[in-house]
Amino acid sequence: MTEPPASGVPAPPLPGGAVPAPPLPGGAVIELDDVVLRYGEHVAVRGASLRLDPGAIHAIVGENGAGKSTLLKLAAGVLAPDAGAVRVDGAPLRPATPAEAARRGVGMVHQHFMLVGSFLALENVVLGCEPTRGCGRLDLAAARARARALMEAAGLSIPLDAATSALTVGERQKLEILRVLYRGARAILLDEPTAVLSPIEADGLYATLRRLAREGRTVAVVTHRLDEVIRFADHVTVMRRGQVALSRPAAGRSAEAGERGAEGELTRAIMGGEPPPRVDRPPLGEGAPAALEIAGLTVTGAGGRRLLDGVTLTVRAGEIAGVAGVEGNGQRELVRAIAGMEPRAAGRVAVGGVDLSSWDIRARRACLGVVHEDRHAEGVLLGASVGDNLVLGDLGELPRGARGRDAEAALVARRVARFRVEPPDPSRLAGELSGGNQQKIVVARALDRVAPAARSNARAAIRAPRRAAAVLAQPTRGVDVGAAAVIHAAIAEAAAAGLAVLVISADLGELRRLCHRLLVMRKGRIVVTLPPSCSDEEIGRAMLGLEAA
Repeated sequence: MTEPPASGVPAPPLPGGAVPAPPLPGGAVIELDDVVLRYGEHVAVRGASLRLDPGAIHAIVGENGAGKSTLLKLAAGVLAPDAGAVRVDGAPLRPATPAEAARRGVGMVHQHFMLVGSFLALENVVLGCEPTRGCGRLDLAAARARARALMEAAGLSIPLDAATSALTVGERQKLEILRVLYRGARAILLDEPTAVLSPIEADGLYATLRRLAREGRTVAVVTHRLDEVIRFADHVTVMRRGQVALSRPAAGRSAEAGERGAEGELTRAIMGGEPPPRVDRPPLGEGAPAALEIAGLTVTGAGGRRLLDGVTLTVRAGEIAGVAGVEGNGQRELVRAIAGMEPRAAGRVAVGGVDLSSWDIRARRACLGVVHEDRHAEGVLLGASVGDNLVLGDLGELPRGARGRDAEAALVARRVARFRVEPPDPSRLAGELSGGNQQKIVVARALDRVAPAARSNARAAIRAPRRAAAVLAQPTRGVDVGAAAVIHAAIAEAAAAGLAVLVISADLGELRRLCHRLLVMRKGRIVVTLPPSCSDEEIGRAMLGLEAA
């Protein structure tokens, strides 16, 4: 018998007719004991032990490549350990497969959504464990009843009959949680669940997780956001170089000074020493000329709805301007339109006084560095080498023959060193690197390309305007403290060298530290401009339309 939900609607069978096992009283739901996982010669996890207790939110933090996500995948049966043991309710997880873990009540929400965009939300919920009635017909009515009961119990709100592609990022994140709950999960493991969420959405997600923990479920979250650990977690584990460096109850939620002290302790445990110095915005000179000019930028979607509604803004040479907004309010379309990738765009984009509106994507590269929000979809070729990714789009600007090969090697070496890509091996596949190091590759290529040194060859110098600009969407999404410091320093250096930089980020702390002013987007429009000294509440009210433009 599986444990029925509050509504009394029984949980559906899992693939193969199995049903989730009932929880055992007391004890840890999940235990990892001296687990080891190797990728060839690289040891991703070495002798790590972890205990996840029910009724609590357990945060797992560490640098990119420290083994956090790998540890979670071992617990969820996505990966099988080379040594050590994974136990669920005291019994070994055998076979170590996602199906067996799901049968035992363990569900994982991955960092990159595992959803079919063309399906309805409800269809994604039941995919793989579809309920049936007479003659094997799909019983969506039963599925809808159970999904609604689970949403009510967990405090979730998702339009079940909407196309998944039309959902906001926050709704898709909740849909992933509903999927694992539908399969009877008693332990919910989430990998970077707030990386794509606004602060308001992140608070709502943790309210849901707290509710699930109070029901007695086990909740584990991998995150880079230490403020979330301090505010929401009951227990925190720090991973460093594949090992558990620290595991203790989370502390410091009450007093502001206590929060700062706890965050500093965690940062030192993550880094294995003192954290890197904080990077602040460079000074902006008086009378700096306009470098990036956008006028009347408009993108019209299906049904005539304006996804981008006449955006007009100017970023001066040496200025860092930030764009804040709830995900899905036109930020993606703005970046694509500036980059020349949005065929439905109308309006004007100019860099250094030169109108780029008729230039194609390739022509814009000499003066416009762009980082898109999804590095896997629009930034990194996971099956290609680190070196190939670092020069992607640059080979046509290099000399031919042996001189070209030497220039390419020098360019790769410079970008690896400047952005501290780890491991510093250009022959390594990009897909084998941590998410943070993949992000370094994307940012390195975009910023180094438009820096004066990168535009020194004759062809680029002829085509490039006198000034250059960079547009960076979510530049430190899913990135640890050390990698974020490297990227922030590169952004500040680019601005200090005279580039106009536009940063689109869901991290309000990042925007306030780096930017000279903040632009808030809502429904495809810039609704208000705020100083970096503004509060989260001011920005949040503007995001939600509670602040007059």
